[in-house]
Amino acid sequence: MGSWPWGRMADECDVHLVPIVSAEGCVYCRRFLADAPPGSAMTEGARLEELEQWLAARLSVPAELLYRRIEELVGRRISLSELEDPDLLLQRARGPRRAWDWDDW
Repeated sequence: MGSWPWGRMADECDVHLVPIVSAEGCVYCRRFLADAPPGSAMTEGARLEELEQWLAARLSVPAELLYRRIEELVGRRISLSELEDPDLLLQRARGPRRAWDWDDW
């Protein structure tokens, strides 16, 4: 998975191949996240493809924005430990979406 989320932000966006010049991150990634479709409105294939892209890329936006998007794509809140195993997180995202949250236990 690389060094994110514990490492510093990448110097270049892996997706858009542009330099990241501020702490705000890649301007194109931020623009996408501002207008991204809700995960519930996406097909499973589109959700999983986007999720895999975010999990494989180096950190290109502030971590809190990325966490929110990953949670939207997975359909529930995630724990930081889940980010340590992106393959397992992708597998869990393939399963049925839950109406409850992990902290509802």
